[in-house]
Amino acid sequence: MRDTVRKELRTYASRLSENCRNFMRETEKAAYFVEALYSYQQLYDLSLDGMEKKYKRHGEGYYLIEEEKRWIVGSSGAVPVDDRIKRELKLLENAKPKFRDVFGALGYCDEFWFFTTESVCAGWVEYSYIADNLPEKLDLSQLYSAGITRWDWYAIVGPGNNPERLGKWSPFPCVDLYGQWVFAYDFPVYIDEQYKGVVAPHAKIEYMMNESIYKSSERMLVVHDDSTLIGMNAAAKKSFDIECYEFRAWDDQSRKISYVRKDLNLMNSKSESIVQLADALRWQNEFEISIDGKSCLVMREKVPEIHCSIVGCIDRA
Repeated sequence: MRDTVRKELRTYASRLSENCRNFMRETEKAAYFVEALYSYQQLYDLSLDGMEKKYKRHGEGYYLIEEEKRWIVGSSGAVPVDDRIKRELKLLENAKPKFRDVFGALGYCDEFWFFTTESVCAGWVEYSYIADNLPEKLDLSQLYSAGITRWDWYAIVGPGNNPERLGKWSPFPCVDLYGQWVFAYDFPVYIDEQYKGVVAPHAKIEYMMNESIYKSSERMLVVHDDSTLIGMNAAAKKSFDIECYEFRAWDDQSRKISYVRKDLNLMNSKSESIVQLADALRWQNEFEISIDGKSCLVMREKVPEIHCSIVGCIDRA
């Protein structure tokens, strides 16, 4: 049994790692494509003819929505939508084929975006309701300061924190604006040596679980290095009384962040044995532990890209 579960863990960890590396490769290519688009914008037709018929006003925002609401180009209105912004939107329309292809090439991806520091965006999305719920005015670059997100997707790869201009995974799992439980990968975009924004796809955690631990009949969990429970399969849910994230809408953003940081963190569990489990997972790859009075062999395999471990639990006689 031990060898079988260990093999499963390695297979799932390898699968998730490879998907993460694919995110990194394809996002980097898309970021360089966007940089080239801006650098050679003189080659594109940026006339404003016909834009008023194609784009829709939404409060102070200005959006083009196509392909059954899956392709969005727009400005949230945080910066006044003048002719300069309109020409930038017209330029980003040319990213549609590239973004469509990258979105299709990424497993587990539910959103693929480019966001500028001036709150201009272009992206492919999986859910039509995103297009139906675009903000009338929202400064996308200030989501963290406003308490909407748990981490600042602009600052994490911006020049102050990332002079090497590398892509980075979100430092922990997060709940996006629409309630999806995700990891995100950000890659910076520079135009004429000025920080322009980020290419930012989401890897939906539920999809990742579907292609890994949900396939196993043994008890399996995915736990972040900071002890946040990312997910667990049906067998684990039957055995462990642990809070696990389920999709929901969040009106109270501060409660959303508190829920992830506190309620989903195994170190805050009411069960002493679960706290001991979380503590041991910080430094051990295999160990025996008593969970709620039952002796278990616990094994883990790392997924280093997203700073987490896939964990298997086997009952001991």
